[in-house]
Amino acid sequence: MDRKDRLVKFMAKSPVESDLLNNLCGKNILFVSHAYITIFSDLFADFTSSKCNAYTIIRHSLLPTKKSQSKLLFYRKKQLKKQNIVPGINGPYAINFLKDFFLTIFWVMKGRINYDIAFGTNNLNVLSLLVLKKLGRVKKVIFISIDYTPDRYDSLIFNAIYHWFDRICCYNTDIIWNSSKRTNKARIKNGVDPKKIVHTIVMPDGSNFNSEKRLPIGRINRKKLIFLGGMRPVMGIELILESFKNVLKKVPGATLLLIGGGSHLEKYKELSSKLGLAKYVNFTGFIESHDDVDDLFCTGAVGLAPFAPDKSSYEYYSDVGKPKAYLAAGMPVIITRVPEIADEIEKKGAGIVINYSEKELTRAMLILLRDEKIYGEFRKNAIKMSEKYIWLNIFNDVYKKTFEQFKS
Repeated sequence: MDRKDRLVKFMAKSPVESDLLNNLCGKNILFVSHAYITIFSDLFADFTSSKCNAYTIIRHSLLPTKKSQSKLLFYRKKQLKKQNIVPGINGPYAINFLKDFFLTIFWVMKGRINYDIAFGTNNLNVLSLLVLKKLGRVKKVIFISIDYTPDRYDSLIFNAIYHWFDRICCYNTDIIWNSSKRTNKARIKNGVDPKKIVHTIVMPDGSNFNSEKRLPIGRINRKKLIFLGGMRPVMGIELILESFKNVLKKVPGATLLLIGGGSHLEKYKELSSKLGLAKYVNFTGFIESHDDVDDLFCTGAVGLAPFAPDKSSYEYYSDVGKPKAYLAAGMPVIITRVPEIADEIEKKGAGIVINYSEKELTRAMLILLRDEKIYGEFRKNAIKMSEKYIWLNIFNDVYKKTFEQFKS
């Protein structure tokens, strides 16, 4: 069963389906994003487009490369009717963002469709939507604030401009969907006037794990630890490798699977070899297919998320997705008390929360790899907790709250 089939199956039993149909039926929806991985926009489109009249996706490349492009996809009643593609500019990052800003406005004005609701996934996209609202092409603008950090750029000038744009969006959109409760608190500390911030709804990061793939506990590899994420220092890869070396001494045959790419990938491979772990550690590199990642998750016992305690990181101020995927696969999570969800994982008994410490990470790994009774309870709690973070449930919830706010 593929992603769209699972969505149809879910919607058939959705308790708020009739409310969503009443609110979205006949509406024209616009979704504008900068994306490196498109899973969120794809899921959001699948969920929304089946209910509305017309649905337009404008997707710009997050990272400008020789192959980067901006794409417009126009759907009517879920049927693709039009597609436009414009290549990226071989130049600075800022030039591409400026091009994207004006291209969004041009495409929407040229399309001659008035949109009832427009979603933007960063403040630059939202700025273009606010211009379109002034021009009468958009009625309501929703700012989807997926991530946030006070130190977005190393350049003081670019950072100041970015946060100036962010303030404009916070004050002038109709609703904000933040990924975390911490986001607006950080904005206020950064100079945003709390009295001017528009109504905010929390939309946490979710999981699209196919629960039908989940294996019974007797068929998983009870000695397998899994990490998913970018290979960068804040993710705690060095801490994982150092701790795993200790674990091997007491759990012979334990294995570690590290899924993800990034600028530090080769460095971590070298460290793994230096520590004598090459035989037991597998680096997959970046895997584009989420179904392939699901297949790997099904075989594992424990999910690792030891974020470094950096209060300038996205992981501190925004929600993080990988713990939700671990939970959905049935893997208890070992996580540092950095992202907001760590407290919930601890409260629900779905994993172990640690300080950023080799000693504590080693101890947590050993508990979950060796104690069958504790592991069984944590796995059961992990699966139960994951149901709250299925993307389809999240979309239902935020849409319901959004239309309630519109009506009020």
